[in-house]
Amino acid sequence: MATARTTTRRTALTGLGALGVMTTAGACSLLPGEDETPAGGADPTTSDAGSDGGGATTEPAPEPGTTFGEWAAREDLRTVELDLAAADERTGLGPGELERKDRFGAWASPGFPEDSPVLSAEPLALDPEAAEALGGDAVARDALRGVLVQAIIEIADSPLLLESDNSRSEEVAPPLMEALGLDAFDPAAFAPMFEEVPLSGTPVPGEGLPEVYDFEPAPYPEGGPRMSVLETSSLLSRLPAGAPFSAAGAAMIASVRGAVPIVREGEEAVLRREVSFLLGIEDGGMNALMSYVISTGPALAIADAEELPLIEPTEVPEDWQELTLGRLVAAVPSGLGQVEEVELSASVRDESGSAVAAITLYRLPVASPYQLGPAQHAARVEVGGADLVTAELTAGGEAGLILTVRVHVGEEEYHVQVNGLSEEEAPVIAHQVLAGLRVEG
Repeated sequence: MATARTTTRRTALTGLGALGVMTTAGACSLLPGEDETPAGGADPTTSDAGSDGGGATTEPAPEPGTTFGEWAAREDLRTVELDLAAADERTGLGPGELERKDRFGAWASPGFPEDSPVLSAEPLALDPEAAEALGGDAVARDALRGVLVQAIIEIADSPLLLESDNSRSEEVAPPLMEALGLDAFDPAAFAPMFEEVPLSGTPVPGEGLPEVYDFEPAPYPEGGPRMSVLETSSLLSRLPAGAPFSAAGAAMIASVRGAVPIVREGEEAVLRREVSFLLGIEDGGMNALMSYVISTGPALAIADAEELPLIEPTEVPEDWQELTLGRLVAAVPSGLGQVEEVELSASVRDESGSAVAAITLYRLPVASPYQLGPAQHAARVEVGGADLVTAELTAGGEAGLILTVRVHVGEEEYHVQVNGLSEEEAPVIAHQVLAGLRVEG
């Protein structure tokens, strides 16, 4: 079974940069309220072991944290449907101004009325100094709204989303830069980042998402948008001098959670799209920065994350290294590769440049219903300072299993991912990674 995987990348060209991300996971066990007969045996109150004078023997219980016995298995998850029609009514979703086409058909870009919560919601934060540098409060709010709209149209609902490869990547930069008012910059400087980090979020280079996950999109609505928008947010913050510009700058950040109807294994499903997109403008407008992270894959929705079994982590090995992003610190196995930190991600890269462990940040509320990836095993843990922490293990094909942990802290959603785990080491490392999570500040 194909899975999603997290990879991150940023390139820099005269102050221009990019970061892309994809995600996955997997798991196995019983949910609260189910028959809690111990795994691998009968209820001890009815067992006749030893009653005949010692003919039967029992296997010793496995060490805690060495199996997924306490996690929920895929078949244990009580899935529910996402009400996309209700989401469309809430946001006022309608046809946008752009006509789009790919190998599966034609559709319209998403559009929203002025009173839509997508456009009218207050930013999570609006730094006054950054706003002044952009031309004042009103100008800054308009610019921030534009970044959010483009994050939806060009990144989340990218025309490249379901193509068989990334050969159309050169189409992204010109309209995006024009819409964002970056006419002073050469689109060719941005093109390599979209070529290197596909907006589809495919985990397999050279393959499209439908091929990787074995699905096809539901028929596109005639003349309408194909993607529903579930949640959005935006904020304006200050970039200090030297990070990444020589002078200070303004950072406009937008996050989007969307859903595209698909058909998988003969059943209706959704393709989840979580995106964070950053546009940084140096004071004076001499340099610009683009950064984005993308988590994508078929979604399993459950009514409430509290349905997942609560498990106990183990301990972090002394030689593990720590990754820090925002308020979250995560421990990952040492010796994986070089640490790379950029605006929306901190990752460890191997010699080939692939991210083998990463933290990525999305400013999105806890989804309700709660969305998981195509998990084999899923659970939750308690971490001080976090509102909710869930974990998934997903099969990664030849690459091995993938651990994805979602840490929700207020309006921040952190994804911690470790790729390429073997069947034997996956439960041990998963429990150790969960033990090393720490929320600061």
